[in-house]
Amino acid sequence: MREFKIPIHQPYNFKTVLSFLKRHEAFGIEEVSEECYLRYVKTDDGCRVIKVTMSRSNDALQVLCISDDLEKIRHLFDTDHNPKVLPKPTGVRVVGCYDPFEVAVSIILGQLISVNAATKKLEQLIKEFGSPIKDNIYAFPSPKKLIDAELKNLGITKIKASAINSLALKSYHDDIFLEDDFDKAREKLLSIKGIGSWTSEMIIMRCFKDRDAFAKNDLFIQKNLIDEKPWIPYRAYLTHYIWNKAVA
Repeated sequence: MREFKIPIHQPYNFKTVLSFLKRHEAFGIEEVSEECYLRYVKTDDGCRVIKVTMSRSNDALQVLCISDDLEKIRHLFDTDHNPKVLPKPTGVRVVGCYDPFEVAVSIILGQLISVNAATKKLEQLIKEFGSPIKDNIYAFPSPKKLIDAELKNLGITKIKASAINSLALKSYHDDIFLEDDFDKAREKLLSIKGIGSWTSEMIIMRCFKDRDAFAKNDLFIQKNLIDEKPWIPYRAYLTHYIWNKAVA
């Protein structure tokens, strides 16, 4: 494990990013506080811990990890974004993912229910199908393990359960998350019964790095919609901008 610094463009609202991650925290895999992000990663002899904080100079993220983690952390915290491309100066970031399959499953679980209810369902799934490491630390279940998993026992709808099973199948055989064409990725996602436009846009935004992904039928976006045209092709930032205002 080594300490790295990942430079960031200012403004960067680190606390807002952490707040988002806290609301969507994966039980046994992530721990998020007001100043720090921790992630547990399974290893051959147990687990290692990734730690992300803001540097004292506020111009970089301070990261304790191995070098193989760096690109995933850059994606998760959207460190490459330059706020100057947006129509107004803002420290908003599009929170990405460390594990795209994990986040995609959590998004499906979050369909039509509150964030709190979704994180509780995610916790149930991790406890039931994840791999225990030690002391309430888990590895997220692999796509192979969820292909035929009886997910209805979690108290979710048949459609959600089927969508997760199908996504696991596509992830295992086709590795859908390696698709680098956003339109083709959308087609593959929308071909799964139980994944509609909201779900596909959320997955495309967080897992595929499409900075123009935009779910117009999201509840908060519908209630607080700002003229989207000036934000094209960065409407994913508009999404987080609206969400941040809604929970402030």
